[in-house]
Amino acid sequence: MSGRGQNTVYAAARARRRPPPAPISRPRVRLSYNDIHKAIQASAPKIIKDFAPDLFIAIGGGGFIPARILRTFCKTTEDGKKRNIPIQAVGLTLYESLGGIEEQIGSEVVRVQWIDFSTLGSKLKHGGLLGRRILVVDEVDDTRTTLVYTIRELQKDINKQLALVTDEAERERLREATKLAIFVVHNKLKPKAGEVPEGVQYFSAVDTPDVWLAYPWECEDDIDEHDALRVNNPKVEDL
Repeated sequence: MSGRGQNTVYAAARARRRPPPAPISRPRVRLSYNDIHKAIQASAPKIIKDFAPDLFIAIGGGGFIPARILRTFCKTTEDGKKRNIPIQAVGLTLYESLGGIEEQIGSEVVRVQWIDFSTLGSKLKHGGLLGRRILVVDEVDDTRTTLVYTIRELQKDINKQLALVTDEAERERLREATKLAIFVVHNKLKPKAGEVPEGVQYFSAVDTPDVWLAYPWECEDDIDEHDALRVNNPKVEDL
């Protein structure tokens, strides 16, 4: 083998032995339940005014608690009475656990649960999605991968349900009436893996630098200590 060929083989062997790069360390910002509650409460009037949702779809597990809090401030009116907005859930996996430290973003969305309207029985109309103003809720817009995936899959479901409507005028009425929007508690100001599809409204309670957001429902230790340590959160001007 020539000297050049041997050098190439040795370089490849060294590359295989080289350990993977360590995860990039980012400032940690601890958040309390009150922080989340207040941020959502402040966002609710704009969501009601600009979109007026009548169905929440929470992305699990981070979107469950924000969706429930948002429902406290967003109501629909039926027969002159305020009604709670129903919450449907989807389960998607993107993050990879690193065993007790900051999670690492995965590269593939795995669907583990999807919306189910079967329990509505005779109350089910037009497949459950048509004619609805649907707000997809998650805790954070990081890479935007799961949000775009959810919207695209919902659009597919909507088109399938529209195809079952035989009356053309009714089908177009339902198409026009069916709207999608996104709400996240935190939007990280960083390059995204995808764009919000055209025609989909977007709401975020807080725009934040690309930091490690430590949500209270992820706390495995003493929640009071977690809240107390918030005094160590980096200042915005230092990020």
